[in-house]
Amino acid sequence: MRWLVDQVLLKVLGTAQDGGHPQLNCQCSHCQAARADSSLKRLQSSLGLLDKEEAKSFIFDASPAFSEQLDNLNELAQKNKFKTDHLSGILITHAHLGHYTGLLYLGKEALNSFQMPVYLSQKMLVFLKNNAPWSDLFKNNNLKAEIFDFNKEYSLTKNINFKALAINHRNENADTAGFLVMTTGKAFFYLPDLDKWQGFEKRFREILAKVDYVFLDGTFFDKKELGELRGRDLNEVPHPPIIETIALFSDLSKAEKAKFHFTHFNHTNRILDLDAKKAEYVENHGFKLLKKAQEFSL
Repeated sequence: MRWLVDQVLLKVLGTAQDGGHPQLNCQCSHCQAARADSSLKRLQSSLGLLDKEEAKSFIFDASPAFSEQLDNLNELAQKNKFKTDHLSGILITHAHLGHYTGLLYLGKEALNSFQMPVYLSQKMLVFLKNNAPWSDLFKNNNLKAEIFDFNKEYSLTKNINFKALAINHRNENADTAGFLVMTTGKAFFYLPDLDKWQGFEKRFREILAKVDYVFLDGTFFDKKELGELRGRDLNEVPHPPIIETIALFSDLSKAEKAKFHFTHFNHTNRILDLDAKKAEYVENHGFKLLKKAQEFSL
């Protein structure tokens, strides 16, 4: 059923790493520029998905900017004449700052939602229920756990199915999911965090052949920037740099490369340089950078 394109809409709600951009108390050139020019600001990585037929929406990851991101999703929902209670679920990738802490906005101090479906793994649920204040969200019926098993397909609406894939990514507190999403029109893969390609490249290539878009970990441009701009060791926060990903998949066709949309940019990422040379490097090699508030028809 791939002829019903435009039945589902996807809106980019954020493209930054967990700390956002600018990052708090950072005086690097990128953060200074973003404070001086608010148009350079980036919210944490997140996607919004809307089913126009059922008037339902879903958010991928609940970031610290959840409140503002829901406002942005509401704008698109209102344009499509959705009711105000359109948010029908939140899908959580993992237990790092930028991906689940926004769930607190659903508590009684803020939205005070009633049994909002949150799609998460068993380990992620255990982590939340064993740690306040997130445990309170379940005790107070703000959240309803919808537990997924990896590699099993589930339906969000009759037009949207998803499958969670286990990802190797510093699983200190829980595990990590990448989401393969299939709509009646197109398919995409959401993979904002990954430690390394080794052991996952083959499966990724298989996924790539079946989807129309990949929203992919582009946290760092290269291995040196974090040390040069922040004095930190990349080994502490492993991610495959953009230039390495580009080199690894340089054998792909032009059409396959065009499916790549890098996201989850750290504030040190060289694609944020004001001279734009690094962004041009990515695009000249046939890959793409995910843009703020970008929309896709699925």
